[in-house]
Amino acid sequence: MEPSFPPESKSKPRRIPVASEKIIFGHLEAWANIIRSYQATHPSHRVMLRYEDEAVLSLMELFKMAGRLNPQGFELVVAAADHNLKDVPKLVRYLVEGASDSYNQFIRRDVHQVQPLF
Repeated sequence: MEPSFPPESKSKPRRIPVASEKIIFGHLEAWANIIRSYQATHPSHRVMLRYEDEAVLSLMELFKMAGRLNPQGFELVVAAADHNLKDVPKLVRYLVEGASDSYNQFIRRDVHQVQPLF
């Protein structure tokens, strides 16, 4: 007999347009900080970033591809066992801001500190 766990709830895929002409390391650092903050608040959630229908396993891989990225190619899906997806719109908004020229607001100089964004 299989355990009867409730299925994970998934957010609908949401586009994350990149507003800058090209993605730079600062954008990726901002994204990493934003996702880290989200997962500190929601540790059981899985944040899945996709680029042109392929899972992004490492933000550093995106940095290596920076010259040839499609600015409309990013999508975000969040899976949550607790079905609490109320912060996903905020996460998307922050990732869009992190991909714009105002990414600096998400880069902290405090080492090993998580920003209280959520």
